[in-house]
Amino acid sequence: MTGPAQQCLVRVRGRTAGSGFLAAPGYVVTCAHVAGERGGPVTVSWQGSELGGSVLAASAAPAHGGLWPYPDLAIVALQDPPEGHPCAWWHDQIPLGGQQLTAIGYSDKYRVEPEIVTAVFAYQGDQFFDGGLMFRLKHDEVTPGMSGGPVVNLGTHGICAVVKATRMDSTDMGGLATPVGALRCLDPTAYRALVRAHDAFHATDVRWPTAPAPGGTPLGWPRLSPRGHRTLFGLLAAVPSPEPGGLLPAFHDAAGRYAAAPALPLHEHRDVVNELEALGAADRRVPRGLLHAAAVARTASGGAAEKLRWWIDTQGDVLGLDVQDLAPSLPAAAARPAVPRSVMVRLKPSAVDPARYTVAMWRYEGPDAISPAGHESDALPLVAALERARSMLPEQLALLGRSGGDPVMVELIVPQELMEQDFDEWKPWTRKTWSSLGRKHPVVLRDLERFDDEELRQYWHSRWDRFTAASAAGPSMALACNDESDQEVLEGWIESEPAMAALVLASSLRHPSSGAVLEVALASGVPVILWRRSDLHDCSAAAYSGCPSRLPRDCPGGAGDRRCPAETFFTRLRTDVEVTPPKQWPERVRQLRGRAAVTPAGGHHAQDLVLLWDDPERRLPHPPLRYA
Repeated sequence: MTGPAQQCLVRVRGRTAGSGFLAAPGYVVTCAHVAGERGGPVTVSWQGSELGGSVLAASAAPAHGGLWPYPDLAIVALQDPPEGHPCAWWHDQIPLGGQQLTAIGYSDKYRVEPEIVTAVFAYQGDQFFDGGLMFRLKHDEVTPGMSGGPVVNLGTHGICAVVKATRMDSTDMGGLATPVGALRCLDPTAYRALVRAHDAFHATDVRWPTAPAPGGTPLGWPRLSPRGHRTLFGLLAAVPSPEPGGLLPAFHDAAGRYAAAPALPLHEHRDVVNELEALGAADRRVPRGLLHAAAVARTASGGAAEKLRWWIDTQGDVLGLDVQDLAPSLPAAAARPAVPRSVMVRLKPSAVDPARYTVAMWRYEGPDAISPAGHESDALPLVAALERARSMLPEQLALLGRSGGDPVMVELIVPQELMEQDFDEWKPWTRKTWSSLGRKHPVVLRDLERFDDEELRQYWHSRWDRFTAASAAGPSMALACNDESDQEVLEGWIESEPAMAALVLASSLRHPSSGAVLEVALASGVPVILWRRSDLHDCSAAAYSGCPSRLPRDCPGGAGDRRCPAETFFTRLRTDVEVTPPKQWPERVRQLRGRAAVTPAGGHHAQDLVLLWDDPERRLPHPPLRYA
């Protein structure tokens, strides 16, 4: 954990020199006796860069000298923060007695130029200083210059305090640190800006590691996971700011009327959640923090409140809660958008070695409800990347399937060179070795390049709109024969058919002509393409009689009177899907795969059928940055 904390460590020069840490995008937290009073200028050094800033909020200076009064904390706003800089995860949790804590800061005790030093302390309990709670640290040295530096709780993977003072220089007597929760004693407006920026950042950015899931609570009562806390805080940061006077009553609504009021002021919903969870797992049915979140979802409105409600529904399933326990706090269920739920899997070539691929996965429940299934993998050889994706799928499909409904879709976002992989034939369930992914779930391919190239979106959207607005006769479909591989000619054919929204390839992508058609069709925005992996017919239009469905439209046909196998495939496939609403094609293809399985090998036109079904509205969240 010291690595991520050191990435966020800064040197602060204000009233004096000391340390601090990047606590949110554009914000630094340090000691007030280091930064100085509110409004004062500050210079921040981070990874060789000098950054200007000003003190946004700070404890007042002492009236008659001596140590600065509680909490001796300051919030510094950077004037031109570096784009994409990391931010530390901090929390209000009090450590356990004797727990190991690591302090990090800058010190010039051993060299002329300050350098990063770490010290490993044992938490020796609380001490009240100037009316506020402090942490006593022992068994290592607090060296000059560490003031304002972060104190990391290795058990929770978060910053729990800020170094304030040493008990005695050059000894292992340690010193005092201020809990980060004491930031609530500063100016409420500055604190809200800091905490909302922090929580929104960590809801999506996964660079700071999460702690392992804690052990069971007494009697097995449910509790939120560390990742669940981050997601909840991010959702609460997106709803409108609470009325200052309404948070204490909200605390008592969840904690009970006889619970002692918190010692620190309440400014944000996350403060209420933290105080509720500090009371312990006294409620046998629902985590108290979840009760407060449900109350917020009941009274708030807008898209942020709807996202919060969806997340609470999901947590209820994950934690095994009885929906009746949350019913008094939740609003009436709102109709969810009629979008298919899916697991999105992205296989992306490495920029360093294109033969290796990173694997990322998300659970998609709507445009505002996309949850990462874990960290994106390192670049792996293709076989290892495919195995990682296959092994992750069962758990994610089960999570989405708990609420019932239609089978969960699997969307594979891959480069064109992987589109011949037999994803639909995967058998990911170890106890059901006969069960294929494509028969149990709708499995579709999507083009990776379209996610990375905004220029393609206008063509993609236009043809998708035509596809979904198709008449009762179904969307316009065409068959691409194998007698043309000139990409300029292919583009001319496709662009001359602006209404065409679905394309059927005459054979497998292993045939050069089909590969060329696919590349041009994707660049022209064709959103739906079908083919068979096993079909290697060299189906040239010159060998068969004219086909009214194929491209080019004016193909003169040949002298033979045989029936074109590609046209037969196309005709049967069109008969299967033309009566199906366009957005139900993935489910229809799943059913066809099932029929093909009970037909003798090669006897059904849907054998090895591949569906590229690319809905431009189903986007991935913005990718988080990662440590290099």
